[in-house]
Amino acid sequence: MSSNPYAAYRTVEATTADPVTLTTMLYDGAVKALKKARLHHENGNARGFNDETNRAYLIIGELRSTLDMSQGELSENLAALYAYCLRLIIESSVGDMQKLIEVERHIATIADAWRVATAELRAARAPGRLGAEAAA
Repeated sequence: MSSNPYAAYRTVEATTADPVTLTTMLYDGAVKALKKARLHHENGNARGFNDETNRAYLIIGELRSTLDMSQGELSENLAALYAYCLRLIIESSVGDMQKLIEVERHIATIADAWRVATAELRAARAPGRLGAEAAA
């Protein structure tokens, strides 16, 4: 186990999370990595920049690989947007921070929509659970 209690907590949280929570964590991780990459670039830390852009790239790649393409247009559009973001991350390696800012904006927008959709879904399911429990 890690000597860092926060890291240990995050590991347990990630390994026990439901798919909705895990997807939310991936979006948050990608946005955080993109922000940190920009900060490293501003501070002249090339290794930190590379590490964080690589982290964001891997997370977005994971989001893309988990899409259920049988779901139609939404999955296809997300796959194309993720591929575009991956390309922008690669292109940002020459120091074009506008490309990273664009990726961050796209991923944050999707993350916000994801949060709204999942909150609405959970809210819609909550009354049904209460009713079923009351009837039992």
